[in-house]
Amino acid sequence: MKTGIIVYSQTGHTKQAAERLLQAMKSSGQDAELLEVKVSNPAPEKQLTQLHFVNAPVVDAYDRLVFASPVWAFSLAGVMKAYLAGMPPLTGKKISLFVTHQLPFPWMGGNASIRQMRSLCEDKGGEIVSHAVISWGKKQRERDLSDMVRKLA
Repeated sequence: MKTGIIVYSQTGHTKQAAERLLQAMKSSGQDAELLEVKVSNPAPEKQLTQLHFVNAPVVDAYDRLVFASPVWAFSLAGVMKAYLAGMPPLTGKKISLFVTHQLPFPWMGGNASIRQMRSLCEDKGGEIVSHAVISWGKKQRERDLSDMVRKLA
């Protein structure tokens, strides 16, 4: 089974978490690679209606997908929302999701972001098999990262 980890990361935190997942998957012998969603907008959170994708990974070659995104203002990052909305059907694909956010509790935007991702993926026929919310605060970061890797790898 080939896995594509598709990540949008503005500050680098979400990418760092995705790289940790990738390393764990490869260490266990899984065929996985990381691909980044990128836009050319210098402040995409302020230009959501005018996003210009520089890299929008194609996912046809993957049996399993992991979508990773930060949380913006208690909601899924607009870049990931636009990327997922523009995807072709995901029928037959197993999908895992994770988000990163600064706040200490998942109900402070993390859970809502996961619900948004879930809805966008299920509307395209994807099957959600796991998810995680990573609070990037110093106290919880390591625990949440370890839990995400355990659940998603």
